[in-house]
Amino acid sequence: MKTLTDPKPSTQHIMTTKFTLIVAMILLPLFMSAQNLVTNSSFNNGGTGWTNSCSVEVNPENVYGGSSTTNNVTEIDMERCLDQNICIMPGVTYVFTFKATRRIDASTPNNPGISVKVRGVTSHTNYVNSTKSYNNTTFSWTTETYSFTVPANSSDKQVNIHIADNNGNSSYGVIVDDINMHPQSSLAISGNTAPLVNNTYNYSVSNSPSSGITYNWSFGSGATPATSTAATPSAKWTTTGDKSLSVTISNTTCQVATLTTSVLVTGALPVTFTSFTGIIKDNKAALTWVTVNEMNNSHFVVERSLNGRNYDSIGRVQAGNNTSNTYAFNENNTNATSYYRVKQVDINGNFVYSSVIILKNGGLNNEVTVYPTQATSTINYVLSSEAPAAVTVQVYNITGQPVISQQASLQQGLNVRSVNISGLVAGTYVLRIQLPASGVNLAKQFSKL
Repeated sequence: MKTLTDPKPSTQHIMTTKFTLIVAMILLPLFMSAQNLVTNSSFNNGGTGWTNSCSVEVNPENVYGGSSTTNNVTEIDMERCLDQNICIMPGVTYVFTFKATRRIDASTPNNPGISVKVRGVTSHTNYVNSTKSYNNTTFSWTTETYSFTVPANSSDKQVNIHIADNNGNSSYGVIVDDINMHPQSSLAISGNTAPLVNNTYNYSVSNSPSSGITYNWSFGSGATPATSTAATPSAKWTTTGDKSLSVTISNTTCQVATLTTSVLVTGALPVTFTSFTGIIKDNKAALTWVTVNEMNNSHFVVERSLNGRNYDSIGRVQAGNNTSNTYAFNENNTNATSYYRVKQVDINGNFVYSSVIILKNGGLNNEVTVYPTQATSTINYVLSSEAPAAVTVQVYNITGQPVISQQASLQQGLNVRSVNISGLVAGTYVLRIQLPASGVNLAKQFSKL
């Protein structure tokens, strides 16, 4: 197996000009995990949130032929429907999904159906107008997915979800669960998550429309200003520690969403870095960094990641006695690609992170390609092998937990294999391939849509 490698540090890894240690996750968008705008979308609170224009029936799914005694669902028939208004932002594209199945009962018609509408509360425009029917003979969920965009100049600040029976099934019909409506591109607070005390930083909301929206920011204790209504406010903190940062987003009629995160305000940086370089060759990694103007520096912690998100501590380097020092760190590394950063800790326990360097392993004979990098059901990986080999293929979620694990056999030459990811929730994942015989680990990131 062969891979394209460069045994010399890339110029992008060498910092020839003096720079200050970059704090952790600078300018990282902080996405809300789900942003589902539907109240009581899974019916865990009975019919709460669904308006009185419909009579809502909620029971555990085993009442309707399912297996779970704890998962609440609702039935849609001639006597029961669903109705709820949702606050939205004109000019934004939304995704609307739900799960549905035919009720498994001898009295249920063979092909019960529902009408599905998402309609503007003011304009009465139908953004979604669909009918669905279900003829399954066993209790099995089908996920329905729609997308729609309310025009930027629309008078609609709310849309109405309405799901009703469409073929007169008086008491046996369609079972519905997990109703979700969310922006296609998640809203996010963008800005520095580890600011320095008495320094000013800018914040904003990613993926929000350019007009028709108001903002109410709160920056927590020790902040100047404490609050702001600007779309892109500036703030600084006069005290260190964890601070709560939030923004409430509204249109002229209702509150759309509230985003909340925390930032860690630290003191002035005790070191200045003039370079941070690294190389991996023959399965050995060597890192070097040079500092000047060291003050109150205690030590450095070297951290490594396979995906650029989840880092592990791999070693500690004690601070030098001089104001200018050169540091080195070495380790064995069989990974194809590694992300390294240095955590600097001062004598008071405050810490900040360096920028990240990405190193390719010059001692590996493998490289894996994954396509498509954004997929809904299946990803493919391409791997060349000089001889038959057995590999372990795993998929990890963003928290570093394995969610798929399987074995694969490679033939000599070019291999194309697939992994079924249809059961994963939407998000970012890492495909990791382990070759036990050589101890090599290969990793590639992809997104489940």
